[in-house]
Amino acid sequence: MKVGIDAFTIRELNLSPYGILDYAKSMDFKGVQFGNIRTLSENLDAGELRTLRDYADEHDLYTYVSITCINPFVYKDGFDSLKECLEKEIAAAAAGGWHELHTYINGDMERYDHPVPWNRHIDKAIHMINRLRPILERYGSRINIETHVETTFDILKVIEATDDHLTGVCLDTANTFVNAEDPVLAAKRVAPYIQLTHIKDSIITLSDEGIVRQGRAPGMGDVDFEKILPILGEYCPDLPLSIEDHKWLFVANIFDKEWIDKNPDLTAYELGQIVQLAWKTHQKISNGVVPTIDEYEKTPYLDEMKERLIYGRDYLNDLIHRLGLCT
Repeated sequence: MKVGIDAFTIRELNLSPYGILDYAKSMDFKGVQFGNIRTLSENLDAGELRTLRDYADEHDLYTYVSITCINPFVYKDGFDSLKECLEKEIAAAAAGGWHELHTYINGDMERYDHPVPWNRHIDKAIHMINRLRPILERYGSRINIETHVETTFDILKVIEATDDHLTGVCLDTANTFVNAEDPVLAAKRVAPYIQLTHIKDSIITLSDEGIVRQGRAPGMGDVDFEKILPILGEYCPDLPLSIEDHKWLFVANIFDKEWIDKNPDLTAYELGQIVQLAWKTHQKISNGVVPTIDEYEKTPYLDEMKERLIYGRDYLNDLIHRLGLCT
C-alpha cells in the first residue's frame, strides 16, 4: 500500500496538473488521484495525457483519473450524449495508461432530493455500464464507483448486474457515514471489488436531525483504519491510499422516517453501531476531549491543510508498517 493524495484535497492551491504532482512529491506522497480527465487535457489530447503520465512515472508517482458521472439523470444532455462523452474519456484515459477509472452516480444529493426515485438512478447507471461494455473490454478498463452518497449496497447491485471486470469500487472511508453505514462493515461488504480509495476521516456526533459528520485528518476521527486497512490489503495489497481531506458538515437525518425509507438496506444493527459511535464522540465533546463542531469549523481549511496532510500521511505510513502492509 502507498499513501498519496486526491487532487481535490489541495484544490485551494490552484495548481496545474504538473504542479499537483510536484506538490505531492515535495510532501513525500506516493501518488495522485486526479479529478476528471478533462481537467488534465480539455480536448483529451493523447499526447498531452501521455506526457503527464510519463512525468509522474519518472517521479515514481502513481496516478489515476476520473471520468464523468455515469448517471444520465444528472447529465444535462441525456443518455446517448453521456455515453459518447464517457467513451471518449475511457479511450483517452487508456491512451494515457489509465485503466482503473474513478466515477460516481450521486453527483450531489440525488439519492434524497431528486424527483426520480433513487432505484431508477441505479438502474440507469447499470444500463450505461452495460452499454459501455465493448469499449471497456477493448481497453481493459474498469469503472470504479465511489461511495459518494451511493451506499456499498447500491454499488454491489451495480457490480452484480454488470461484471466485476467492468465495475469496481472507490471506497471513500468516511462518506459511508452520510448514509449511516459503519466504515468497517462497509469495507467488508465491498473489499473484493475495491481498486481505488478516498482515505478520509471524520467524527460523527448527535444533532437534532440525527448525526453530523465533520471532516478530520486521517487518524484524528472515528474511522477505524486499524481494522479497515487489513480488510483492504487482503484483496489488494498494492491498493493506493489517496487522502481526500476537507472540512464541511454533513447530516444524516436518521430520525426522519422518509430518510430511513430511502435507505432500505440499512439494518438496525448497523444503525446501532453508528449511534453508539456518535454517542461516544458526543461524550468526548461534552467532556472537552474533542473540540466542538462549531469551534473546529471556525479555522479555514487552507490554514490547516499542510498540517493535516502531514499528520494523515505519517499516521497511515506508520499504520501500514505496523500492520505489515508495505509493498
